Amino acid sequence: MFRTSFIGISGIPLRGDYSHLGPTKAPPHIDTPLRVAIVPTPNFTLMPLACFVDFLRLSGDESDYSRQIYCTWDVLSHSEEPVFSSCGIAIYPDKPYGDPSDYDYIIVHGGILHGHESPHPDLYKFVISAAKQAVPLVGSCSGSFVLAEAGLLSGKRCAVHFALAGTLRQNFPDVIPVTDTPVVSDGNIITSPGGLAAINLAMFLVADACGESRVHKAFHYLLGDRGFDKSKVTEELEIGLKCEDRRVANAIGLMRQKMYELCSISEIAAGVGTSERELSRLFNKHLQVTPSQYWRQMRLRAAKWMLLNSDRSIAQIAYECGFTDCAHFVHWFKRTYHVTPARMRRSHREFGLR
Repeated sequence: MFRTSFIGISGIPLRGDYSHLGPTKAPPHIDTPLRVAIVPTPNFTLMPLACFVDFLRLSGDESDYSRQIYCTWDVLSHSEEPVFSSCGIAIYPDKPYGDPSDYDYIIVHGGILHGHESPHPDLYKFVISAAKQAVPLVGSCSGSFVLAEAGLLSGKRCAVHFALAGTLRQNFPDVIPVTDTPVVSDGNIITSPGGLAAINLAMFLVADACGESRVHKAFHYLLGDRGFDKSKVTEELEIGLKCEDRRVANAIGLMRQKMYELCSISEIAAGVGTSERELSRLFNKHLQVTPSQYWRQMRLRAAKWMLLNSDRSIAQIAYECGFTDCAHFVHWFKRTYHVTPARMRRSHREFGLR
């Protein structure tokens, strides 16, 4: 079988002709229904921002043409310097802060809170100015903390990632954290917890400004019609994540995040806004185990995987999975799997060599 060569005389590959995939007519002349200013903070999370912008991109034009017709967006900052994400990839601002009323929404998109670089004071001045002009403000990911620090969330409901709900309560007791909703609108403030909820946020804004048809178009293009079966990527043990009581599901989420930390159940309970006693009652009601038993089984499953799929020492595995010492780990491992970690690893390797 012969294939067409795309190698030029100089040895450099020649780009194919894809012009037929582009638009066949000029864009319509309309007043853009949705104008968005995006303000990333230092150490912002890249994936949610990319999801948000790409949904606007697909909503803003026909097919995959990427023209900013129905939706436009600018990245704003206090200077022309790049803003670095938590993964190290940087984006360059389009414009400095200006008149907030040039936009329909101001999106403050945050990321990790423990980074060394804080938001610039001009950001707080900008969002306070927007609030005074009644321009709707959006806190995405930890961007809500910027709005709270500016005094704009007092008494309001705020969609926040379950891992940050405790921090929000501790620092801003007059803000009402919501951990089970991807988008919360309270007055002139909209909040979203980040992650894939950024797509829900984009859908919310596009539907309000451009109509449902643009939402369906973008969602279909993102292969939303193919569906996503979470069960395919969730461990059997994590059935608790589907618990109807969000305090249980969020507690399990915190347990997974703190897999390697020496953290108490009372700290987990406080992180989801309840007491240790109440959390124990909820776990027994919904999962028929105590929180500590559930967490221990989670650690043991992680340890078993490391034991069979890595060359880490048993002591290192015990440490990484949050056991106080190696003897404590061996005791619970043998009690659960009826074999010592060393014997399980040896049997696994011997079986693999046969």
